Amino acid sequence: MRQGPEGIPASWLVFSLALVLMQLASVIGASLIDYGDSYSHLLAFLSNLLAMTIYAVVLSISGFAGRFLQTISAITGCSAILVLSFVASYVMLTPFLGHNVAIVLATLFIFWSVPVEGHIIARAIERDWYLGIAIAMAVFVAQYAFQSALTGRL
Repeated sequence: MRQGPEGIPASWLVFSLALVLMQLASVIGASLIDYGDSYSHLLAFLSNLLAMTIYAVVLSISGFAGRFLQTISAITGCSAILVLSFVASYVMLTPFLGHNVAIVLATLFIFWSVPVEGHIIARAIERDWYLGIAIAMAVFVAQYAFQSALTGRL
């Protein structure tokens, strides 16, 4: 997770594998954690698609549209690892700390995705890290707003 997207081959196969890993992480999470009735794999996928679209627009505006495949592969792969870490930490901590504390601690992995994605996008558009984190925060807020609008919950 220390390299930027330049360390990943521009390959549809790599992107497809990252996407499959992300969907697998989503399925594993949904099977081990009770997200409630409002969780939907389709909604999670659409939320990820929204993020990819925003990142594609950022890359295009910055003049680095050619780095789309590498950047999205890196972001998707890292996000999948962080989701799996979230699920593993929740499952391991719940018996000792209870649901409420475990979910708060496990959610830190999800929040860690913002600086990780920020680093990746900053490297992709050759800008400073703080701009990348600001972009990733905006994407995180957009995804949250999108999911909230469709589910009716905050």
